[in-house]
Amino acid sequence: VGVPVPQLTPFAREQNFNQSFTDYLPSLNLRWKAAPDLQFRFAASRALARPQFSQMQGFISMAQTIELDANATPPNVKKVNLTGTASGNPTLKPIRSNQEDVTAEWYFAKNGSLTVAAFNKNLKDIIVNQAFNRVINDANGQPVTFVLNGPVNGAKGYARGVELAYQQYFENLPSLLQGFGLQANYTYVDSKVKRYNAVYSGYCSPGAGQDNLNLYINGCDTDGRSFGDMPLDNLSRNTFNIALLYDRGPVSARLAYNWRGKYLYGVALNSDNTGPNQTNALDTNPASATYGQHNLPVGLPLWADSYGQLDAGLHVKIGNDLSLGFDATNLTNKTYKQIMQQHIGMIGHNYFTSGRGYRLSAQYTF
Repeated sequence: VGVPVPQLTPFAREQNFNQSFTDYLPSLNLRWKAAPDLQFRFAASRALARPQFSQMQGFISMAQTIELDANATPPNVKKVNLTGTASGNPTLKPIRSNQEDVTAEWYFAKNGSLTVAAFNKNLKDIIVNQAFNRVINDANGQPVTFVLNGPVNGAKGYARGVELAYQQYFENLPSLLQGFGLQANYTYVDSKVKRYNAVYSGYCSPGAGQDNLNLYINGCDTDGRSFGDMPLDNLSRNTFNIALLYDRGPVSARLAYNWRGKYLYGVALNSDNTGPNQTNALDTNPASATYGQHNLPVGLPLWADSYGQLDAGLHVKIGNDLSLGFDATNLTNKTYKQIMQQHIGMIGHNYFTSGRGYRLSAQYTF
């Protein structure tokens, strides 16, 4: 007596995948010139973003593991795990978006402008990593279902926010200071992802295999609690850039500071943030076969911490043919940090220090 074991023969098989689709991407752009120095724009369109080639690899590894009940005589098969990992998914569809933008533009000076824009993007078929099923036939021709982890078009969501931008050269300064200007912009983005096949429970279940859906969708903390309500990957809530400019005659100079808030890489991406198993705190029955076992996985959301960098550049044109340049990056010697999320707060994961960088350049035109 025990769980039946599928009769599987090891194999490596080449497969071909084909798909085709036709998309119509209409767009509407309107402009209203309210005054000589003030105008408004409205835009509505449909857009798509195709998957990256790395996300469309067709390589899949599948494995069968067997767990025995050692307390039975003779030992019986207690569980059969049919799991695997997909390096990519050649059947991925493009991410599609219906989007609207409203912009106000004020040209208050010959070399000055102030713009305000509000935008909204409704996304579908967002590519996320999660568990999905793949059915093959065993040696007896019977269908067997493997649970794989890999990229799928598994979510919808939105990204909406506002953007402010300002630019001006100060022409009313004394003669020696003319040529100075200022450029600045700020963007706020609110985003949300909703899975098509949502899986959420307050605590993660035992096992780190692909059948533990909470692990790969919501993540698992070191105390067994799962996460949820994650934003879109690689999208900061707040971003701003500010630059002091100088352009006069043959001299052009920039001093720029660029900053973006923290953003999410993903949940339980790899061994870097999928750590050792923890004791199952929910299993409080000493008579249970799993009491005291370290059978709860850890899959922490991985974030890039907020980061700002100061850069400078000076370029001088000598005559009509020769230009000399000097550029410096990361003048404040900032450290780029990766952090992992826990319910108690953020913890450090990886720190990268590239140091300051300097470059001299010369360009001659003939």
